Amino acid sequence: MSSLTTIGLESNGFHGSIPHVLGMLSQLKWLDLCMNNLIGPIPVSLSNCTRLQMLELCGNHLSGPIPWEFGRLSQLQYGLLWENQLTGEIPSSVGNWTQLQVLNFGQNQLSGTVPKEFGKMQQLRILVLELNHLTGVLPASIGRLSSSLSVLELDLNEIGGNIPDEIGNLTMLSFLSLQANRFNGTIPSALCRLPNLERLYLDTNNLHGTIPECFGHSKRLGLLSLSQNMLSGQIPQGLGALPQFRELDLSHNQLSGKIPASLGKCKTLELVDMAHNKLTGNIPSEVAGLQNLQFYFNVSGNLLQGSILEMSKMVMVLAIDVSQNNFSGSIPSALESCKGLMYLNLSGNAFEGPIPVSLVNLKNLQYMDLSCNNLSGTIPVAFKKMKMIQHLNLSSNMLTGEVPKGGAFATLDASEIMGNLGLCGGWMNLPPCSHSKHKETSVSKKVIIPVVVGIAILTMSLLLVAFSYRWRRSCTPALKVWPPKISYEELVDATGGFSDENLLGIGSFGSVYKGILRDRTNIAVKVLKLQDEHAHQSFSRECNALKRVRHRNVIKIISSCSNLDFKALILPLMSNGSLERWLYPREGGQCKLNLSDRLRISMEIAQGMAYLHHYCFVQVIHRDLKPNNVLLGDDMISYIADFGLSNIIFGNSMDSLTSTDALEGSVGYIAPEYGIGGNISTKGDVYSYGILILELLTRRRPTDDRWTEGINLPKWT
Repeated sequence: MSSLTTIGLESNGFHGSIPHVLGMLSQLKWLDLCMNNLIGPIPVSLSNCTRLQMLELCGNHLSGPIPWEFGRLSQLQYGLLWENQLTGEIPSSVGNWTQLQVLNFGQNQLSGTVPKEFGKMQQLRILVLELNHLTGVLPASIGRLSSSLSVLELDLNEIGGNIPDEIGNLTMLSFLSLQANRFNGTIPSALCRLPNLERLYLDTNNLHGTIPECFGHSKRLGLLSLSQNMLSGQIPQGLGALPQFRELDLSHNQLSGKIPASLGKCKTLELVDMAHNKLTGNIPSEVAGLQNLQFYFNVSGNLLQGSILEMSKMVMVLAIDVSQNNFSGSIPSALESCKGLMYLNLSGNAFEGPIPVSLVNLKNLQYMDLSCNNLSGTIPVAFKKMKMIQHLNLSSNMLTGEVPKGGAFATLDASEIMGNLGLCGGWMNLPPCSHSKHKETSVSKKVIIPVVVGIAILTMSLLLVAFSYRWRRSCTPALKVWPPKISYEELVDATGGFSDENLLGIGSFGSVYKGILRDRTNIAVKVLKLQDEHAHQSFSRECNALKRVRHRNVIKIISSCSNLDFKALILPLMSNGSLERWLYPREGGQCKLNLSDRLRISMEIAQGMAYLHHYCFVQVIHRDLKPNNVLLGDDMISYIADFGLSNIIFGNSMDSLTSTDALEGSVGYIAPEYGIGGNISTKGDVYSYGILILELLTRRRPTDDRWTEGINLPKWT
């Protein structure tokens, strides 16, 4: 045993504490106990393993301080202790880790200040201290960190004071995140001395002053997030000189002046958010004509005016929000060119004239708010054909005539048309229309589809188009903020003491209860069954996955509650339950999902899976995609849920995953290659998705009793 050099026991669901006897392995070079359920303190005896090069204890429930004696590990190259419950200050003895390349102490409860001894780590490439309780100021010694440092993450702490100028000495830095702290003062121009800087997050602080003009010299800068500060002055013209600029978020500040026309030169821009400032003037035609915007363009809550005609050139954008400004003129018919548009908010302006009928050609539009304008004329009857629309607000205008019935108007709420005194129709408390009108005639046609295979081919063809073009980048950037935890007492109060009447269901790893928080938020509380040896691992995996993803078709996490005796995830309550419930109603009820509904749901799931596999900050393999793990919101939008078996892929670590536990998914949905030793990969999710598509079309489970003698759902279809 004394000659043992490597111990790799990650993701095994181990309980208990780390054995002190590991300190007797004097030849040990690599110790990996990540992603288990280990508790208690880190043994001081590990400091005797002086040849240790890799120490990985992440994703456990370790508590107590980092032993000061760890300074003896002078050959350490990788120190990964993230996502535990470690407390106390970071010991100054870590300065002896002169060979260290990667240090990640993030997601703990560490306190104190950032040690100046970090400056001795001249090989350090990555330093992550996010989501702790670090206080004080960022010392000037930060500039003495390794010249090789490329990643510095100090976000979600309580560090205050000025951002020191010395940070400009870290010339290899490409990723800098100081968001969600208490930094004040101005943004130092020293940041412009970082020639390799690609992503800069300074949002959610107390910074004031102007945005340095010299950012225009940071030629590699691709993302600049300065939102939720107190910045003033004008947006620098120099930002238009950035050849790799992709995302700009300046929202929720006090910026004034005009939007720089120079931003129109940034042909790579995919996201622009300048909402809730004091910007004036028009949207420059150069900016309105950015054809590569793919996520959203948001200038809401400013003092902008003029026309929005040029915005019809944003042919790839998913969301446009120009609400609460002073825009005027007519709503351009040419907006129909924005074929990918899913969200359109023009409310709170001075638009006039009729609502363009051409907006019906926005086939993907799900949210449209035209309220609080001066629109006149009738509501286009053609809007009934907008199959994807979930929210339509036409209130507080000067619209007249009959409100169309059926289609997109079938679920229209009275509040969404109120404030239009000229509307009629005899429903939703509207007066009947006095003019004579020919009654609409309708012919019901029942279409008999002889072969389900025909539908499957059509659907899969549409999905192929969806993946390759229209839905290719239908995601929003992942937020980095991890929500605060909710106490056990709050959850007891919200769920009536986890009463049976609030029980929504019981799964393999625990139970789900509905509840209402004190702020009236409806929630679903997923309580883990801690007696199950896999429950801890499931909780950790689901937390790791959900806190890293933000997409309209992936369930979001509200918060969590975790201690030694209780673990729970707090999620939004989905009142329409699971897709399983709609496909197979109880007591012999009829499925209420028509072919159009099923096609829409399948495409929404495709969007969510494409995001998880290709466009998320990390790659997520779900590993248990099935109807029961697809939830439907109040608006019947689909949400991929239950990430208890998921795998998160960092960089090119795919090859490190094997099929040892691949068969933990659900029978009938598991990819066949997992049964013969295939590696866990995105292809397994794609297979599960294919089975789900066939199930949507045929309403036949892959585990149906009729599948015998070599016949299964794919072959039968």
